[in-house]
Amino acid sequence: MFARCFLVISMMLVPLSAQQAAIRAKILAVAEGRADDIRRELPSLLRDYPNDPGVLFLAGILERDGPKALEMYQRIVRQFPNSEWADDSQWRIVQYYALLRDTAAARSALVEYQQRFPLSEFLVHAQNLVNATVGLEQPPHQRAASAGGTNGDNRSAVESYTLQIAAYSSKEVAEQEAAKFRAQRLRVEVIEKAPSLFAVTIGDYSSRAAAEKARPLVEQQCNCTPFIIIKPSVPTPAPKRTAK
Repeated sequence: MFARCFLVISMMLVPLSAQQAAIRAKILAVAEGRADDIRRELPSLLRDYPNDPGVLFLAGILERDGPKALEMYQRIVRQFPNSEWADDSQWRIVQYYALLRDTAAARSALVEYQQRFPLSEFLVHAQNLVNATVGLEQPPHQRAASAGGTNGDNRSAVESYTLQIAAYSSKEVAEQEAAKFRAQRLRVEVIEKAPSLFAVTIGDYSSRAAAEKARPLVEQQCNCTPFIIIKPSVPTPAPKRTAK
């Protein structure tokens, strides 16, 4: 009896695993520029697997209407929170609101992301995107300090910006990626944003407006979606004392 039940369960799990692998392959095909081919397959997939979170996620990626895609991602997070597609969907929700510059919704979606999926590989990227577009919400003690005005304007007057095109946990990998763009005579840097997080950036701009103006050109060069970030300031070394 046990052997028979085990066999039935195994037969159920294998097709499910194969289905998810097939979905991942189709998502990769979309990323490689074959969206139209996968879009033709989508109606039959939705008909055969209307409640499969992987199929719904694929449909969201292919959906040209932003609000409709958002509804699909929200449905996945709400109805299938334990699926492998749930954190991917929450990441897309954060992107949607952040790129719309909807401050309240983007911050709220990020908080939900942090609470639901604290170990997600995309969480750092979500934080960076929200920070670059609408800014991260300051803790209460920082808001109070800013409101007080004491040394609130001590930031460098020569604050500069750059466009982040990728981020890696390995500096070696980040440098290898940067080398590809240096070969195109682009101004590329690798910036350490946090322990074990290295950003590949292009350009050095004196204002956010200048970086925004350059973003479409950089997007064409990298075939990606660049994010505007503030370049880390380099502390000015203290003058050396001369011995008397």
